[in-house]
Amino acid sequence: MTSFVKKSFLALSVAIAAASIPAGAHAAEITWRLQTVASAGTTEYKNLVENFARHVKEETGGRVEVKTFPAGMLMGSGQVPEAVSRGTLDMGHTYLVYYSGKEPALKAVNEWPAEVHPMQGVTWFYEGGGADLMRKIVGQHNMHFLGVTALLGEQIWSKKEIKSVADLRGVKMRAAGLAADSFTRLGASVVPMPGEEVYQALQRGVIDALEFTTLPVNYGLGLHEVAKYVVVPSYSGGGTSDWIVNAASWNKLPADLKPRMEAALKKASDEYQRSAVTEEKELTQKLVQGGVKLVKWPEAEVRKMEAARLAVMKEKYAAESPLYAEKLASQLKHLQKLGYQSR
Repeated sequence: MTSFVKKSFLALSVAIAAASIPAGAHAAEITWRLQTVASAGTTEYKNLVENFARHVKEETGGRVEVKTFPAGMLMGSGQVPEAVSRGTLDMGHTYLVYYSGKEPALKAVNEWPAEVHPMQGVTWFYEGGGADLMRKIVGQHNMHFLGVTALLGEQIWSKKEIKSVADLRGVKMRAAGLAADSFTRLGASVVPMPGEEVYQALQRGVIDALEFTTLPVNYGLGLHEVAKYVVVPSYSGGGTSDWIVNAASWNKLPADLKPRMEAALKKASDEYQRSAVTEEKELTQKLVQGGVKLVKWPEAEVRKMEAARLAVMKEKYAAESPLYAEKLASQLKHLQKLGYQSR
């Protein structure tokens, strides 16, 4: 066999071998680091964040790899938006309320005054003009807003029974964002802290009660071991968690991959939402069987909480930021389309 034939045969063999390797098996062209607010071991981390990374690999044919880090692994949850803005992280799955100290328009960004539909935050973002508004806001801070994931409603967890709004007075309570301001308005003594610290804070008596994301996440953190009362129904609804990307990282991404990243997020979010609804029902039964008491608030008490939330949004946040006022008007318009009547 001549030298030329040998080289040609070798080249052909290499080409055939390369073609037989699945697309996802190639080394990634782009690797992003992502830290989430979800703690390791929780359903949110496994079924949403890791699932997103898997879908990214599938959607991009292995060209993009997202390395995921649970809450607190690289930094505190409250530092994630700033890290994404500076480029220390390529991406964050976060609550942008953590960044509201630098951008007032992001106050209450993960919450709504009332729940009309559990997917209201998602439909506002994708169909009600929310995407354009949110991208305008975070674009001023070197970030691209990729999308949102629906949150189940949040509950009040406590070490002693809280039967009404009046019982909130004087209670040492962990809360953030709109919840913090509305609970303060109703007389609670609010203590700010990241979610990864709430278990020990309850255990040590630093706080007596808290609100922090959804029931499956809270159960995963073991809150039922240190808080034996949960207020129902949820005091909030329709909220979302945020997915942000450093602007430089996003701009470097080839144009054909950008819609695929969005598609990966939608897939992961839809799958997580379906599983979370089922899990919440199952965990509610486990809580009761494990000795946790569900404290049912009358409709009138729920309306008092709703009124306090809306008052904070209109009287405080909208007055501080014209861009927030624009966002609130858009969200209220969306709620009205869904049948909401402000009280």
